[in-house]
Amino acid sequence: MHYFPDVDPATRAVQRDFTVTWLNARELRAEAEREGAALPERSLYALETILTNFAHDAQRNAHHLYREAAQGLACLLRPGTPGPLAARALSVLDAMLREGTRKARLAVAGVLGGLPAAPAGRGVSPCDPAAAPETDAAALCALAGVPAGADARTAPRREGRSLVWKTSSGELLVVKRARADEDGAGLALEAAWMERLAGESFAVRFEVPRPLSVHGCPLLRLRGAPGEDGAPEAGLHPEGLALAFLAPAGYFHYPNELPGGGRPGRAELAEMLPRAAHLFGALAGRGIVHDDPIPLFHNRTAQGRRGDQGVYDWRRMGRLDQWLGSCRHPNFGASGLRDLEHLRALRGGGQSLYKALGNALLGLLLVAGSWFRAGDRALRGQDAEGRPADARHLFDEDFLAGLLGGIFRELCHGFSGRPHTGALPFDAAHLAARMAEEMGVDRYMDELFRVEDQGRLDRAGFEAFLVSRGMEPARARALEQGREDISLPTGPHLGRFNAQTSLPELNEFVACAAGRVVAARHVAATFPGPLAQDLPVRP
Repeated sequence: MHYFPDVDPATRAVQRDFTVTWLNARELRAEAEREGAALPERSLYALETILTNFAHDAQRNAHHLYREAAQGLACLLRPGTPGPLAARALSVLDAMLREGTRKARLAVAGVLGGLPAAPAGRGVSPCDPAAAPETDAAALCALAGVPAGADARTAPRREGRSLVWKTSSGELLVVKRARADEDGAGLALEAAWMERLAGESFAVRFEVPRPLSVHGCPLLRLRGAPGEDGAPEAGLHPEGLALAFLAPAGYFHYPNELPGGGRPGRAELAEMLPRAAHLFGALAGRGIVHDDPIPLFHNRTAQGRRGDQGVYDWRRMGRLDQWLGSCRHPNFGASGLRDLEHLRALRGGGQSLYKALGNALLGLLLVAGSWFRAGDRALRGQDAEGRPADARHLFDEDFLAGLLGGIFRELCHGFSGRPHTGALPFDAAHLAARMAEEMGVDRYMDELFRVEDQGRLDRAGFEAFLVSRGMEPARARALEQGREDISLPTGPHLGRFNAQTSLPELNEFVACAAGRVVAARHVAATFPGPLAQDLPVRP
């Protein structure tokens, strides 16, 4: 390696030696941080050259090189930079999101995602669950306006752990019951967020549920729920702790499933998903993020063993566990966003905001893919010879590509307050084709129940776990615990167990789109008025 510190970094720019080029990029980035808008033209040109030259892309640490160059260009997006200079830097970064190598795209996306873009959010003050009063279903139904007689009050519809009645006004009375291991804090938090968001305005439809207070408290202890004989149902809170609220008639209409079966039509889906994206963006723009658009894991069996609880982090490009199962009952639907207990006030932007926006995008795209699979729910898994189900014919790639563009544009509009009018930071047609290829064929069905995870359960828990994963009880009883890893067909998954995702293009999209959304808000706040993006990359 030959490094000559007396030669200016703009002159030496990209060298044959990777380390020398990286040192050049690091010095140029430091110069950009110091000089800002006064950065010499030769140094700006050198940063552009390093970022757009892929001579070292095969290097394992090439992303560090691209990140240094991208950080240097991002310094020109700070307040006080002349508009044309900022536009030039942004045009190069934008071009890399669309046209760069995978390492370059991810590096640029991460830099843009770290730009300051959102205010600290204002939290809520939930009530004390210990103050929840007792009541019964009859009194609750009378308070909500559920018609008397005809068994209406004694025969509610069940949606998971919730009891649902239809009121005389056409709304739904929903009683969401706490699980046995919950203390009610989550329900109290959800009620507080409902009350908070009811006073907010949004540019798109968001029918926020309204807590139904009993003696001034949004939580209650339900005595003698319909269908229960004495003690509450197994798995539910022993004192009947619950949250009652009034919701719109379409509250249980999901993008990929309607009550009683079926799925929404294309027009409904094309309206529902972009609107949800807009709402995720609008809340994030106010410093509020949803931590669980859909439940995603890279390894569900390791939830009790790993520090990350097996929760999926799209930035790590890992295998996505049970992607299709995760899409059931997403926390967004016809009425807007749901399960508001997962809302969180941001204490600052940076990577936390970037990751949260990515979570929303990932959930929306996975649910979009699941809508096509819902066209034939029985077509799933593998046959006796191990041939995977092939559902690619259910996908319409042109329609899916349009959904991808709509989701991105609405998330960007909701978050930044400006419509996105430029080119998309990704190839929607290519991504749609790859989604159809990977989501449409159930190639990866198995997960491993490792010996170390088996050892964390007693015998009853071991057998219950196997049965919950689809194993026949008799076979579960016959298996020796802790002898060897057990393969379980729990898919479909995106990728082999303990490997990378089989659909890296999806994670790349999430990174590039989330980074560009953050940049859009930062640019809108820093450079009022339209920022020209049609300037040449090179002078």
